[in-house]
Amino acid sequence: MDVVAEVTRDTGNADECADDDADSVLSVNLGSSMSYVVLHGIWTADVRRGGCAVEIPPEPSPSAQWVLELLSAPLVQEPDASKPLMELHAEIKRLETWCRSWMAGTRWVDTQQTDEHRQTFAKKIDEFIDSSIHAARGSTSLGHARDADVLEGFAVREDLDFAERLWTLVRHARDDDDLSESIAAVAEGLETRKLQPYIRQSNDSPLAQVIRQALQMAQAKTLVDAEAEKERLAGQLDTWIDEQPLDPFVQVGLHKLRADFWFYFVGGHLATPRQVEPFLDTDKEPEQLVARFWLLLRVLEVWWLIQQAVPGMPRQFACQTVSALLDHFAAALDWIDRDSDEENDTDASVYPQYDDWLKTSIFLPVYSTEVQTFVAAIADGFDPARYTAAAIDSDNQGAGRLQYSLILLTKTPGLVDRNFSSDDAQLDVVADASSDMGDLDDKYTVFEAQHL
Repeated sequence: MDVVAEVTRDTGNADECADDDADSVLSVNLGSSMSYVVLHGIWTADVRRGGCAVEIPPEPSPSAQWVLELLSAPLVQEPDASKPLMELHAEIKRLETWCRSWMAGTRWVDTQQTDEHRQTFAKKIDEFIDSSIHAARGSTSLGHARDADVLEGFAVREDLDFAERLWTLVRHARDDDDLSESIAAVAEGLETRKLQPYIRQSNDSPLAQVIRQALQMAQAKTLVDAEAEKERLAGQLDTWIDEQPLDPFVQVGLHKLRADFWFYFVGGHLATPRQVEPFLDTDKEPEQLVARFWLLLRVLEVWWLIQQAVPGMPRQFACQTVSALLDHFAAALDWIDRDSDEENDTDASVYPQYDDWLKTSIFLPVYSTEVQTFVAAIADGFDPARYTAAAIDSDNQGAGRLQYSLILLTKTPGLVDRNFSSDDAQLDVVADASSDMGDLDDKYTVFEAQHL
């Protein structure tokens, strides 16, 4: 199976801004477009001498080359609070904002603080600390989701530790003072030894380390230089409270989102560890990791579109689409890292970004019973939207071959029929009946197809 994609960027005009040395990027006006899925089949049939009646709509041949074309708009351009990935989008957005303020060394303020919010937020922090105190020491409340459940609604991981759960709460803070108050509440609980939360061993964020060390001190009967160690930990907490409240939460957020994406891609069997690791490299700077998180979210959005629009599509084909997109994005990571260098003037148009529209064409195997069953199920639910029959290689006596083209539309959350109601709509996916990638129109060869 082959997978091809193109990246389009909404700039309000139709000027091409592709760089010859980079993957082609088309700049088109997509202001009125929405996500869609189209199933397009092309095949040929022999025509005997003397001609024959053309079958309309045509009955697909086992040799038909079926192409599933998806246009995926960024989730933020089709906002819907019910979409399962909206929460993940909000977390990345907040982490990105914090990273910028943290690296610039500036005070962070989201919105105008009010007494009502301050009181409400303080109450939520107190309730969170109290619930953590009353939880049994070492109780993780963990569950192990079945493989099929990992991607079902993109559920929150069930193994979130105390630091990660605290982060999900404080991301609703409005300024540094809210963050300082949260750290102070943790410090007080640790000092009184009432707070003994669960911290995952893999959580190596500074806040997790301080909590872990405080718990070890509380449990140790004897400890060399106990007072010095206690003062060191208290000093670190005081520094965060008084001077650097963003510091611990930026690091916890990076850890949490790395774990979340690993959970979805590897735990959900969407990709291999080798494919995901370059996007979660702990040696990268915070802004480089955040840029990677946006790309991983974009891949999950394409997966979600496939699941919503064509739930009957064999899972292996959707996974191969995810694999191709990951490989495509991985090739751009060097560009992203260069762009994070303040002294570098890299043109952002040369590498993929979250706001890009992704058009992906999935070439399904021919002579596949599984594909034929899938196509038949789609055809039962949707009438053909467009079909054509054209003579090719015919002689003057009517013998030769007919090329059929059949388009089936699948409804998606963002599809409007008017996108395909006129001849102006650009729906052609394949330039000819051949599945050879070299024979495709140039605009569909944005990155080399992965032959699977």
